[in-house]
Amino acid sequence: MPPKQSSTRARRGRPAKANKAQPPVRDASESSNPFESSDDQAGEEVEGLTSQKVMAEEEQAEPEKSIPNALLTRILHEFFAKEATRMSRDANAAVGKYVDIFVREAIARTAVEKRGGFLEVEDLEKVAPQLLLDL
Repeated sequence: MPPKQSSTRARRGRPAKANKAQPPVRDASESSNPFESSDDQAGEEVEGLTSQKVMAEEEQAEPEKSIPNALLTRILHEFFAKEATRMSRDANAAVGKYVDIFVREAIARTAVEKRGGFLEVEDLEKVAPQLLLDL
């Protein structure tokens, strides 16, 4: 049986330094720039909070529009070869997200090509061939 170690005995390894000066702990928001004033930092914080608040209000004001699930299911079932074909809710949601992205891309491409004004069906028909090829 090994001998017991007494509590007064020093540990192995490096000895602990008792009076070592530690650098002051800096806040994460403090800058390393010595010429920057606290007023500049406060202005940036206020500006950042204001822009975040505006973005949050815009997100709340415009809910994301998408194709209703019932409409999407109806459209998909119109093209099924068998009447008994079924889709799970997860598959329906995945197809809905895909169609939503497809429609948004079509509108974005049409808006870039048209450069202002109202979009017409003919404008969407012009970008449709290239959009389908890009799939």
